[in-house]
Amino acid sequence: MKKKLIAITGGLATGKSTVLNIIKELGFSVLSCDDIVKDLYTHKEIKENIKSLCDIDILNTAGEIDRKKLLLAIIKDSNLKKRLEQFLHPLVWKEIQKRILQDLADKANPIFVEVPLLFEANWDKYFDEIWVVSCSEQIQKERILKRQDPENWLLLATLQIPIEEKIKRADRVISSEKPLDELREELKDILSEY
Repeated sequence: MKKKLIAITGGLATGKSTVLNIIKELGFSVLSCDDIVKDLYTHKEIKENIKSLCDIDILNTAGEIDRKKLLLAIIKDSNLKKRLEQFLHPLVWKEIQKRILQDLADKANPIFVEVPLLFEANWDKYFDEIWVVSCSEQIQKERILKRQDPENWLLLATLQIPIEEKIKRADRVISSEKPLDELREELKDILSEY
């Protein structure tokens, strides 16, 4: 039987990871593209390829990819962002498929996959449902300002498709502005349909 795939997406700091964690706590199978990318960054040949795509040194003293340096490079060079996405997106999708077949083959339907750049990568066609996690621009900004290097994250947020556009293309919209216990109850209620 084909696994039902549900994408969890949204904007930067809109609450995608929080929603995914609650779904996991409620006993559903989840995958995170961010976690997959972090894992891919540890592979020697992938590090070498990423290094060759960048005009600057993006490794730290331990020889690992410095995500802050990479973020700065992406903000400064939109072509680098495109080159990295062309290189990484097929690898991430291949890894998602592999994990669904290997790790989640015997798990219950559906499988929830957090995909921050779902529409930007044109992956919406791979999913049976799309859930967009949203919040107001003000709350998003407040959350970003709590991060390390907020000015860089604010710039990165402008490189993504606006949340209003993502909402128009969603099967379901989840607001992350409510208290955590209310959000959990809402998700529990929604997930009872599955």
